[in-house]
Amino acid sequence: MAELISYIASGITLILGMIEPFNKKMKVILIYNFIGNFLVSLSYLLVSSYSGAGICAIACIQLIINYIYEARGEKVPYWVIALYALSFVGVNALSFAHWYDAFSLVAALCFVFGMAQKNPSIYRILYVCNSTLWIVYDVFAGAYGNLVTHVTLFAATLIAILIRDVKGKKQVNK
Repeated sequence: MAELISYIASGITLILGMIEPFNKKMKVILIYNFIGNFLVSLSYLLVSSYSGAGICAIACIQLIINYIYEARGEKVPYWVIALYALSFVGVNALSFAHWYDAFSLVAALCFVFGMAQKNPSIYRILYVCNSTLWIVYDVFAGAYGNLVTHVTLFAATLIAILIRDVKGKKQVNK
């Protein structure tokens, strides 16, 4: 039953995640990312991948903080970004059980730098790096629902980069 709920949470994340990278506004991206991280955290928890679950749960807190800064029109201060990175290192240290848990930490650090961006184009590039690392983690952790989600989101983000960033720049330069 837990595995089925994990797949359902991953499926909902998949749908939200296919919409998220196409957004132009960081506030909308942050909302979608919060919901996705919450559901992925739940999914990892249900398949006993505690490092991934902990990191995604901490990411939810960070997304709320980033949303507050974004709503105020302020950039996230560097000291807050440093605290984010330290919190991920701490969660990973507490939940580290397998060698592949290191991938969840590096993915989390890509997430920190991605969420700190004001420019959605840079965010999307870091999201590709983040997704790649989560794909590797999912394979070794046996988190197959999240694997399908991360592979699909990786592809959606690449398409969004082509549409929003590459094609968009060509149209502006014409």
